[in-house]
Amino acid sequence: MAIKIYGRLSSANVQKINWFCEYANISVINLNYGGVHGKTQTTEFKDMNPNSRVPVLDDDNFILYESNAILRYLSKKFDILVEEKKEISGKIDQWIDWGSFTFASPCSLLTAHKLSLPQDQRDELIADKAKNDIFSLLNILNNHLAKKDFIVDEKFSLADIPLGIWCHRCVNLKISFDNFPNVNNWYIKLKKMNSFQNTVVSAPLPPN
Repeated sequence: MAIKIYGRLSSANVQKINWFCEYANISVINLNYGGVHGKTQTTEFKDMNPNSRVPVLDDDNFILYESNAILRYLSKKFDILVEEKKEISGKIDQWIDWGSFTFASPCSLLTAHKLSLPQDQRDELIADKAKNDIFSLLNILNNHLAKKDFIVDEKFSLADIPLGIWCHRCVNLKISFDNFPNVNNWYIKLKKMNSFQNTVVSAPLPPN
């Protein structure tokens, strides 16, 4: 039985789930909610997530929200990208959270002021500050990826998913990795993955 994912395909947090499911060969039914599609303020949706945010997972009537919680749940349920070593698992969780919050924060701001907001609500000063913050964080990531193929333990893991999606968003926002060669080499590896191409590269940009 296919799982249902409520959330627009342009959402980075929805893309996390779609990428993992494509990688793990899990059947998914995507339902466009949120953003220009609306419907997150309905009673039906709020019964699933009172925060009115996407994504929401419906796995045979088991409802779960928060993208990282969904990612970890599916990983454990299907025994895909599960790490048994506690120290490595801890590092994976660290980088999932860093990618989903620390790195995602300025990326979300830049997305809003370059793509999502109406033209009269965009602020170039906010966009420029966000871009500078992204460059600082890319420097941290670039240093981390020195002599590494992937974010943790030399193999693809859940830690690569949030960061891979937000780095692709950076590319869409015309941010160059020329000064971050280790990030660029890692990003090229991700682009060679069919699951990344099919769920992230092919996804529409906000606000769609």
